[in-house]
Amino acid sequence: MRLGVFCGSGLGNAAAFREQVGALGHLLADEGIGLVYGGARVGLMGVLADAVLAHGGEVIGVIPRALVHREIAHATLTELRVVESMHERKALMADLADGFLTLPGGAGTMDEFFEAWTWGQLGLHVKPCGLLNIAGYYDALLAFIDRAMTTGFLSQRHREMLVVESDPHALLRRFTCYSPPECKWIDSTNTAVSGVREDGAAPVIDALAWVCIQERRILGVRSRQKDVFYIPGGKRHGSESDFAALAREIKEEVSVRLLPETLRLVTVVNAPAHGYAAGTSVRMICYCADHIGELRPDSEIEEVAWLGSTDRAHCAPAAQRVLDVTSALGWIR
Repeated sequence: MRLGVFCGSGLGNAAAFREQVGALGHLLADEGIGLVYGGARVGLMGVLADAVLAHGGEVIGVIPRALVHREIAHATLTELRVVESMHERKALMADLADGFLTLPGGAGTMDEFFEAWTWGQLGLHVKPCGLLNIAGYYDALLAFIDRAMTTGFLSQRHREMLVVESDPHALLRRFTCYSPPECKWIDSTNTAVSGVREDGAAPVIDALAWVCIQERRILGVRSRQKDVFYIPGGKRHGSESDFAALAREIKEEVSVRLLPETLRLVTVVNAPAHGYAAGTSVRMICYCADHIGELRPDSEIEEVAWLGSTDRAHCAPAAQRVLDVTSALGWIR
């Protein structure tokens, strides 16, 4: 796992900023979480990178060519990528990171924070976004965000998707069990005009799926009486957490136990729901996780297969979307 971290090129005027950012760097390295950041060796950016490196962690810096000298690019990172513009910097950081964490900083930090959070609201990514509120630095910003919600400019579900903690351990715990909300607008290709509910919205089935990759193939299952493959998983019961529901479904379908500490969000796909009334769609949150035990199908599963991108035609629409994502990531061939 890698976190994209946004923070200031200055140190601030309180010792707590430097101390707690350094402690966060040690924690990231100890937890095996890589750092993706702006590539500078000055300010809190440098404090964070140095702390991760000092504890043997991975640090990838991304810096525009024009800022290599102005922000003083860090010379001893695991990797330093020099890009041509701020837009490329933010896009590459977003591609490399599995989540976004904002520390104290100024206007540039706010630009990066709000863009990442907005992209999450729009469903352009499904990665957690958080604020580490060191020494109450973001109290006033959080008050503004709450005002935006109470005055009708921000939905409660999008306010709740923002992870805010003053303790980095608590924040990382919440990142590992993060579930994205529905995106602000559903892509028109994923909706249908038929089969709408009385409120005008198309029926949507919420589901969870386990992305299991071996030798650049993804695990697929075909149930009895079905003619297409699915990605193993299913629906949650009541107030189950994502992990609890997914672990239960995977144990029932293929007899293995998932390890909670290895759970990692991959993507969220929207697609027509196979085998349901016309107009019904499925919103499937996909995770990968290590497992214990031998894969053995239960009595409801007719066939288990390791699928590649060329098997797309034999899969349900949601499984096709997962194949597309994992193929684009280079995970399957």
